[in-house]
Amino acid sequence: MGAIIRTLHPQADTAVFHDLLGGKTQPVDARAFQVLASHEQAHAMIDQDYLGGGNDPEWTAFFVECMVEFLVWSNAPAGKLTTADIDWLEAQIGRGISPSMPALLFALVRELNEVPERLTALALKHSGNRRAALH
Repeated sequence: MGAIIRTLHPQADTAVFHDLLGGKTQPVDARAFQVLASHEQAHAMIDQDYLGGGNDPEWTAFFVECMVEFLVWSNAPAGKLTTADIDWLEAQIGRGISPSMPALLFALVRELNEVPERLTALALKHSGNRRAALH
């Protein structure tokens, strides 16, 4: 992932983003997702997506995997999206839809066994770029 960030933003301080995700300053393997630990880290990923990450299919796949792992599998109850997480997701979308967000919404609908109606409505409202989620 380090190479992706440098390619997208050559002037950016990538060490800050790496520290946020895993406490590492060396480049992260672009083929391996990072387990996010908090909404603040997920927010940083969305901020990176706003900066142009969604124009790269490899970044979109990375973004979707990280966010699905965080939202669906890392928090109790595993396999479900909590009301608080849907509220948080709506707040993030309220800032403006990031390029990879439609792919994330589509992936969440695919991943969950019980899809909340609010998530379905969000996914349908922002249905562009769904094919990027089919990695």
